[in-house]
Amino acid sequence: MDRVKAEIVLIGGLILAVVILPSLEARAVDKAPEERIYEMGEVVVTATRVETPRQDVAANITVITRDDIEKMPVSNAAEVLQYVSGIYVEFNGGLGSQANASIQGSDIRHVAVYQDGVRLNMLLNPVADVSYLPIDNIERIEIYKGAASSAWGSSLGGVINIITTEPDPKKPFAADLQTSYGEHETLKSRGTFSGTVDGFGYLLSLTHEESDGFIDHTEYRQDAVYSKINYELGETSRVNFVYSYDEGSNADPVLNDLEILGVHFWDDIDRKRTYQRLLFETSPSDNLGLTVEGRHHRFFTRADDVFSDHREIFNDYLEETWGVSARLSHHVSTNTLNLGFDEDWGDYDYVSEVFGDDIESETRNWAAYANDTFSAGDFSFNAGIRYDDNVDFGSATSPSAGAVYRISGEDALVRAQVAKGFSAPPSVWVNHPAVGNKDLKPEIGINYQLGGEVRPFKFLWFELNFFRAEIEDLINFDRDTAKFENIDKVTRQGVEGNIRATFDSGLALSFGGSYVDVRDEETDEMIRDIPRTLFNASVSYTHEWTTHSIVGKYIDHNSTFPETQDQVFVFDYLLKVKLPLPDRHGKLNLFGAVYNLTNSSYIYREVFPKPDRWIEGGVSFEY
Repeated sequence: MDRVKAEIVLIGGLILAVVILPSLEARAVDKAPEERIYEMGEVVVTATRVETPRQDVAANITVITRDDIEKMPVSNAAEVLQYVSGIYVEFNGGLGSQANASIQGSDIRHVAVYQDGVRLNMLLNPVADVSYLPIDNIERIEIYKGAASSAWGSSLGGVINIITTEPDPKKPFAADLQTSYGEHETLKSRGTFSGTVDGFGYLLSLTHEESDGFIDHTEYRQDAVYSKINYELGETSRVNFVYSYDEGSNADPVLNDLEILGVHFWDDIDRKRTYQRLLFETSPSDNLGLTVEGRHHRFFTRADDVFSDHREIFNDYLEETWGVSARLSHHVSTNTLNLGFDEDWGDYDYVSEVFGDDIESETRNWAAYANDTFSAGDFSFNAGIRYDDNVDFGSATSPSAGAVYRISGEDALVRAQVAKGFSAPPSVWVNHPAVGNKDLKPEIGINYQLGGEVRPFKFLWFELNFFRAEIEDLINFDRDTAKFENIDKVTRQGVEGNIRATFDSGLALSFGGSYVDVRDEETDEMIRDIPRTLFNASVSYTHEWTTHSIVGKYIDHNSTFPETQDQVFVFDYLLKVKLPLPDRHGKLNLFGAVYNLTNSSYIYREVFPKPDRWIEGGVSFEY
């Protein structure tokens, strides 16, 4: 254990010594006599659930903007997240397959996923499939790395908060249409229409995707409709309504024990999700803000085992939840206080024909929280606390505290945070008639984040973060009691860093990576099948009417599966061409993508290889 800690400190220290410190030193020599103000002035909402300048936030927050997404050959949130340092996206195959995200080595069920303030994690087993979230409606994605429970409740690993696009406020009508065709009979089409007239804003987005898949029994289809209405009530208030619908299906070439008996089958999986959110925002005074919202979420999925001569239901799942929230924020020049209340309730019905399970359960959780940000000179201090009361596990209290120091005269800062977090036990592990345990407690952890950012020159930016999480009461199956129990203790620790350079010539470069070590506290043994080393890289170049982008990722799976190919870099290439035509009737663009550019052999599992190199091309029109 000491050796691993030493390695982490050594790696981080070398990066700090070789990259950041010389940059600061060079900046100190080259800077103009006058002091420069801090330029990293991005605003985020995920840290405290109220708009806060990123330079005042002690939490480790990564933001993926719409401009970032436009330079990636991607079509859904999962494909975007795979290029973020410290995040591992577990794809169960190729195009259209289920994908779940892990943050800094966390369990996938410890990561809370929100879109429009609606939690997308399942009630039965709190995982969230991020592959069925089209990029069409995404304005930006904020990733809170580490325990986020003082603001969001059950989120021991972190939060992925997807913030959607608002109606175009400057035009009465705007349209963005795109269609593409690629190998494996892959067709993708989307259209977005929006505008604002006399304070009434509207947005409608339509998405259709389908593919035959790159190997047998991997075909998929998805249709999605997203709409948003925004109505301004004077200068200080608004009403906002969101409706989201997506439906799809995919085939899954299941790895199963019956193969050795010569019995072959695959799964057909159907899913449907709808949610609605009604929000009211007002500012009774210049320094006071009030938000009230209601939400409804419904999710259905069914899996059939398909044999050569018949098909059988494997499982059938339906959940429905309702929720309300209220937030009151008070802001003065150096202090922002946010008080909030959340309540969610609902039920689910799970049937497994194979295992004979038929589980119906209801759930309810209410919470009150407070977060405060105080700035004094070059320092900002964050403090938060939240109390959750849950029908399944009782209650949990989650405090957090942190500080930011902005280095005077430099575009640089250092931040630190310590937070207590929890993740609610999966409902199926509580309520299962055979192996469930009504006495399960939430999994609890203390999370530490220490990091810094520096911009030694206008075109160059560095970031380095250390993290450690001490998890107690981790749930696992106890063979002695034949039930799920809070029996494990785990430590996750590591380092992540990013370098980004943007030049006036149109060239942009970035490289990031992370290293994580996850160990069983009782045995000090490393836990396998949690990726230890991740790298991501990107290059983009824009010249006149063309933009070239290459993005890549490297994963050392730390795998116990012999067929998994570790230590492979996979690159994708995107070309966008703006046709030099008059803009008065809209903009016509061409684009093409080459996936797995170097045709790398990359296998997730025996039946889940990554597609070989394949090509896609299309056209888009903006008005």
